[in-house]
Amino acid sequence: MHMRALYNRLQHLCKKAFYDESCLLYVQVNNFFSVVIVLSILSIILDSVSLLSRFHLIFTTIEYTAVAFFTIEYICRVIGAEKRLSYIFSFYGLIDLISMVPTYFHIANFTVLKSIRALRILRFMRIMRLAKVARFEHVGKSIQNVEHAIIRMNLQIYFLTLLIVVIVLGNLIYIFEHTHPHFQNIPLSMLWVLESILGGSISTVVPETYGGIGVMMVARFIGFILLGFMVHIVGNIAAHMLLGEKIAREEEQG
Repeated sequence: MHMRALYNRLQHLCKKAFYDESCLLYVQVNNFFSVVIVLSILSIILDSVSLLSRFHLIFTTIEYTAVAFFTIEYICRVIGAEKRLSYIFSFYGLIDLISMVPTYFHIANFTVLKSIRALRILRFMRIMRLAKVARFEHVGKSIQNVEHAIIRMNLQIYFLTLLIVVIVLGNLIYIFEHTHPHFQNIPLSMLWVLESILGGSISTVVPETYGGIGVMMVARFIGFILLGFMVHIVGNIAAHMLLGEKIAREEEQG
């Protein structure tokens, strides 16, 4: 009975920390894990650079420390979930698992599995919903304030999406093309993806494998989508600048 009561308290705490968006503990826990994710992703990216091989021990320490925290988080999410199997086999549940399993099997030095760990960047998408809720709670009822908040949110979504795409596709192109001199480490691969999305001159470098060509096609397709999204954002900003004063006067008269 005592163990059951202890488990119930733990389950309640896990629910508040990982699922209750209105709880301060939820915000603090998610902020902490966002920092851990950033450090972990940076360690994976920088560890692929041969010139930084002397820092391998530091990168490895960061990796195993991060995975220890991710393991605790995964267990807590399973305990606190209303439907455990739904979380385990959900998109984020699988990403959480994939991001740490290679390290535990001691095979993270394999290029493919090492790069797969960078998919944990997708976990930032959890934070986007939290950030959106937090921003709109303090916006107020003013139409101008709401429009400002929407524009800021769209810009943040755009740059966060660009960051996620560059990191994920950069890692994928590194998996397929790491023997190619232009893709010998993850930062160079990310730079190539960024240039491909933005239409830069470096995009004339063509991958040699079918997997790399597939990544190139995806990068250019996403580039068109992001271009359209940015045009939409710029259009909204221009409309807000032109019509903002008129809306403000209508609010004052109303």
